[in-house]
Amino acid sequence: MLSPTFAVEFSDHRCLPEEVITMKIQIGSVAPHPVVPTEVLAFAREQGVEKYLTELIEWTRQVYPSATRFDVFTEDDPEIPDRYIVFELDAPLTVEQSLEADDRWGEGWLRIYPYPRTCIFRKSVRLP
Repeated sequence: MLSPTFAVEFSDHRCLPEEVITMKIQIGSVAPHPVVPTEVLAFAREQGVEKYLTELIEWTRQVYPSATRFDVFTEDDPEIPDRYIVFELDAPLTVEQSLEADDRWGEGWLRIYPYPRTCIFRKSVRLP
């Protein structure tokens, strides 16, 4: 996924007045890169979703660029025999921003993780 870009224009005093220099600057996420434990990698491989894990992590960083914490781990559901990979973030968002980001993340999840898919990936975002 490409980062958004914007153009910056400035004039150099050594340039003629009509000369303007345009630069494109990549804006990446400042969200932390999570450490993915070997247990998560092994589980993703076992479930056949290893090839989607990195792209989903990067997508999550794109959707939540202001995240201050990003952990990836496996979790067992205590009520039913189910295990999944959790993306857990802290992000300073309003409820409205969180809902918009959740919709955007879901759209990317559908694009990145093709059908047939399981509910192996879960996301939890803690707001301030």
